Amino acid sequence: MEKVIPLWERPTLRAAAGDTLRPGGFALTDRAAEAMGMLPGWRVLDVGCGLGATMARLCSRFGAETFGVDSSAEQIARTAMPGTVRARGDRLPFADAAFEAVFCECVLSLLPDPEAGLDEFHRVLGKNGWLALSDLHASGHDACGAGSCAERAVPPTRTRAMVEGAGFEVVALEDHSGLLRDLAARLILAGETGCGGHGRAGLGYHLMLARKRRICHV
Repeated sequence: MEKVIPLWERPTLRAAAGDTLRPGGFALTDRAAEAMGMLPGWRVLDVGCGLGATMARLCSRFGAETFGVDSSAEQIARTAMPGTVRARGDRLPFADAAFEAVFCECVLSLLPDPEAGLDEFHRVLGKNGWLALSDLHASGHDACGAGSCAERAVPPTRTRAMVEGAGFEVVALEDHSGLLRDLAARLILAGETGCGGHGRAGLGYHLMLARKRRICHV
């Protein structure tokens, strides 16, 4: 049986989205970092770091000390940034309170257990640490499948409930669905006729900023 290559490892996505492999490129990364008031020397973790684009951006533009995890051996092998390790987002190999901020861009919906992932983000963040989430969302009540992030997308109200249940206070929730529509068009131009579900009706894209506020639930 022919191996199915996930969208984030296909050259069509890189051609359409660049090294960030997500809608909007660095637009929401910069927006989140600026909203946090990120300072030089902050220790920042990028969950689902891919090719290390966010790590490089936060390091060069904001002076952050960046670390990254990704479950894909192929992506890790192609990452030029130091501080990367192959690991799952819901099983982070870092000590408690190790970071000032965690970025999870277009990845939460892909985690086998998103709630366990959020618990891990909470654990590795220091007091009042920041969480930046950008992801696809669906207008329906349930995920449509178990494959791509588009198929696993849920309503932002459900994501917010999970984030708050993990011990965070949501500071901002912004709709940026126009960035998703733009990427879907670029994927088609790049030859990705299926678009990995990114052109599906009722699908959108959002940025959520949250801060660690209390002890994680048990």
